[in-house]
Amino acid sequence: MRRTNLHTKPTETIDALDGDPGNWKDFKSGSSMSLQPGQYVASCNVTERSSKNAIQYWGEIHHVQLGTVQNVAIGVKVMRFDLQPRADTGHFSACGCRATDFIVERANTYDIAVGGGFQASSPRRPRRTSPVKAGGRR
Repeated sequence: MRRTNLHTKPTETIDALDGDPGNWKDFKSGSSMSLQPGQYVASCNVTERSSKNAIQYWGEIHHVQLGTVQNVAIGVKVMRFDLQPRADTGHFSACGCRATDFIVERANTYDIAVGGGFQASSPRRPRRTSPVKAGGRR
């Protein structure tokens, strides 16, 4: 499977350098995107942060937090989440930090790209090969 970024505006910046991550009103949300039910991996790059901060990915229909990273450091943050059938629109949100470079991709393509194991649902099974003997054929 080919990796595809499903985020509608990957280069947008969410900037909310103030606030308390314990108060949902202090989060600033980015663009929404529609996703099919399934497992996803979401990541972003945090470029600035304050002492209290968090990045979230939440489902719009039920206002459910699907993934979160608390007390983020500067750099790339990754979160996994499972999207249920009726939670088809989601957002990244930030509080106490600045984030950009958003990526949302299906978990199965992400796992393969980072060396993940064989997917049981794959139609092709890897072939077994015999070890080559030193010295070649005789």
